[in-house]
Amino acid sequence: MSSDIITIHTRVSSDLHTPRPTEPIRPLFEDNESESELEEPPQSIVEKLHLPNRIALHVTTDGRDDCKVDFECNDLKWGIEISSSSTYPTLHDDVLSFRYYVNEDNQEEYALFKVWVMLFWYFQLPAPSADLIPNKQGSPRGSWQVHFNNTGPFFKLANLQAVEAAGLVSFPDSGAASGEWIGAYATRVGFWQLPPEPFLNPVCTSKKPLHMPKPVEYTFTDRVRHPVRPRPQPNGDMYTRWIPSFGQFLTFRLTDLDEDTEVVHRWMNDPRVSMFWGEEAEDPEKTRSFLKKGLGSKHFFPIIGCWDDEPFGYFEVYWVKEDALGRYASDVDMWDRGVHCLVGEQKFRGPHRVGVWISGLVHFMFLDDPRTQTVMLEPRVDNTKFIKYLVDAGFYKEKEFAFPHKQAALMKLKREAWEGPLC
Repeated sequence: MSSDIITIHTRVSSDLHTPRPTEPIRPLFEDNESESELEEPPQSIVEKLHLPNRIALHVTTDGRDDCKVDFECNDLKWGIEISSSSTYPTLHDDVLSFRYYVNEDNQEEYALFKVWVMLFWYFQLPAPSADLIPNKQGSPRGSWQVHFNNTGPFFKLANLQAVEAAGLVSFPDSGAASGEWIGAYATRVGFWQLPPEPFLNPVCTSKKPLHMPKPVEYTFTDRVRHPVRPRPQPNGDMYTRWIPSFGQFLTFRLTDLDEDTEVVHRWMNDPRVSMFWGEEAEDPEKTRSFLKKGLGSKHFFPIIGCWDDEPFGYFEVYWVKEDALGRYASDVDMWDRGVHCLVGEQKFRGPHRVGVWISGLVHFMFLDDPRTQTVMLEPRVDNTKFIKYLVDAGFYKEKEFAFPHKQAALMKLKREAWEGPLC
């Protein structure tokens, strides 16, 4: 082990700092000997998280000093220390430093992995208040962020350049001739827009195929010009994320005719579902044909949502431009996405879960193609409960309009306004 240190620091005015609470004043000659003999040393707290590739990550907080955090993933171990103006996390004031760091053979790859994991853990902590002026009504709001200093593994310029090239950090001065390597920062909202796979190579037993945005080629559908769409990959999960608040994996995968026809058929025959979908049928073959048609579509694909690999819902992810919605929505971009939603399992319904899977769907669509700037939904106007869930998730209602089969509310969420997935 080396004694290299990497520091994350901030540049916020001290006027915004909250002072640490002071320790109570004790009598000068107080006898605490017997009391200290009875006290047991605080126990370390070990939290088990999972990376998107399902590899376990053990995070240990020192019971005597909760500002010291150790990470262990496979055979890799490293530790950080957090200093702050108050109890962390804060919006801008936390300072994260590596207490110890091992220089592996491929230093750039391992530096990327360890910084990504550190931010993966940190940005899943309870979000601090975004108010820049505490206790002030109408306070301006800031973005949750941390800043990097070029020390430790980033003392090597190649490492710092690799972190910037990977999109983990930005610089206040983006001029090519500035030559400045100070003030690098990472934000929560920016972090969650990065696909995790490129950072997980040091702990990957099997690597997924490289996923890149499809080069632009154009075609026509019903006289609508739009890009040729990439085919969804049929093998494995399309999206996987560990949800600490539930202690479960949330996944989305492509629908499988043999595996999913029976469960989707049961869901479609639930009166609560058929009221909005109208796909009830006695014969499962009708449901199978419905799913087969979706799998053969060029502009949408059906997926199954799962909690710990147990199916809970059916979703259709589509490209708005060539969809029927594209004729009604305004300012539709070539890469805007939409989604239809159905939750079939009773035990997975309710507001405590819906916000998480909605944010997961949005996360998936923003990761799937970085050119997607807006996600849209068009629920029926009398589906007021779901519309409220969407508003709570950050969507806004642009207007109502009349489809041939329903009166719909056009709900939109722009990437710029998205604050990241719920954890």
